[in-house]
Amino acid sequence: MDDKLVLYIGEKNISSWSMRGYVALVEKGVPFEERTISLLEDRDRSRRRKVSPTGRVPVLHHGGLVIPDSLAIIEYLDETFTPPAHLPLWPADRRERAHARWLAAAMHSGFQNLREDMSFNLCFLEKRPAPGPSALAEAGEILALWEAALSRKPAGGPFLFGGFTAADVMYAPAVVRLTSFRAPAEGTPRAAAYMDSVLARPSVKRWMDAARALPPAAVE
Repeated sequence: MDDKLVLYIGEKNISSWSMRGYVALVEKGVPFEERTISLLEDRDRSRRRKVSPTGRVPVLHHGGLVIPDSLAIIEYLDETFTPPAHLPLWPADRRERAHARWLAAAMHSGFQNLREDMSFNLCFLEKRPAPGPSALAEAGEILALWEAALSRKPAGGPFLFGGFTAADVMYAPAVVRLTSFRAPAEGTPRAAAYMDSVLARPSVKRWMDAARALPPAAVE
């Protein structure tokens, strides 16, 4: 059985979901091959359907297994590549792990207005449209969730639960959105500092450097 890890992704300046799968793999420290399927050229999803049962990216292929969806990829990686050889993606403490999981789930299923008005591809345009009040309200909700988590986190480490976890992976694209659109964060100082730490994380910076090198995409 071929144990090579292959991650299919969309363009790095378009696919925020792909970013999550990529960052999780880099954090695990396992070698993998990335293959880009252009979302701009695959509007009918025909190319994506050849590699993913959902017709979406990211999708991870490993040893005959096909795992679509960022959160499923994170869970699979954490079960397959375990400590101490690999970084755990969920907090060790049961209560913190439960908190991290519901934060990740909230990002996975919510904040639709923010996704639309602060679309990931728009973050790389020189001039960005002003987000509407609903998107800004959701940005405020996210900042408040971060502020609350950071105010109760264990000592050490700048991230939501101290060390870098799956919750930080799931919110990394939101950090890009909120900083690119300059969402007001004066009332959440811990969250503001947290965003700087996420953007400086090598796995995140690696993705963002490659995304900024691509021609801006005006339409997702």
